[in-house]
Amino acid sequence: MIEANRTAYLVVTWLRLFFGAHLLFSGARFVLTGYVPEIPGVGGEWAMANAAIGIYQAVKYMELIFGLMLLTNRFVLLALILEMPATMNIFWLNTVIVATPRQLFTGPQELFLNGVLLLAYGSYVAAALKPRLDPLWVWDSNKAYRENFAERKRAGGINADQD
Repeated sequence: MIEANRTAYLVVTWLRLFFGAHLLFSGARFVLTGYVPEIPGVGGEWAMANAAIGIYQAVKYMELIFGLMLLTNRFVLLALILEMPATMNIFWLNTVIVATPRQLFTGPQELFLNGVLLLAYGSYVAAALKPRLDPLWVWDSNKAYRENFAERKRAGGINADQD
């Protein structure tokens, strides 16, 4: 458990706060001022096309909300998962398409922060990585953390009203 290692816990907390502040600033800057950064070349055309159909604005509002979620330590994993598609777009656009010095820093930084934080909080979604799962209603989700719950249920040792 990461809490057992105080240094790792502090590093992850700092990364969460840094990424949250980054997202909050990026989203708030657009929401409050309408600022759209100047992106050179075809990357700029892509960003303007997204703005023309409302995707850019939606992403900025999401960044604002996700930044608040990370800074307040509420629904952190949900924020990280929902931000990952935008993170991948930012990474690809900045690193591969535009590839100017500023973008070569911000693209990998975005992917690094979101990726490391997803790894740090990833044990909460470990069940999603199991090759076989049986149905488990949301209101029974606390049962998923019990020792060998799925195996005992599959073997017929647990019914919906037990355990």
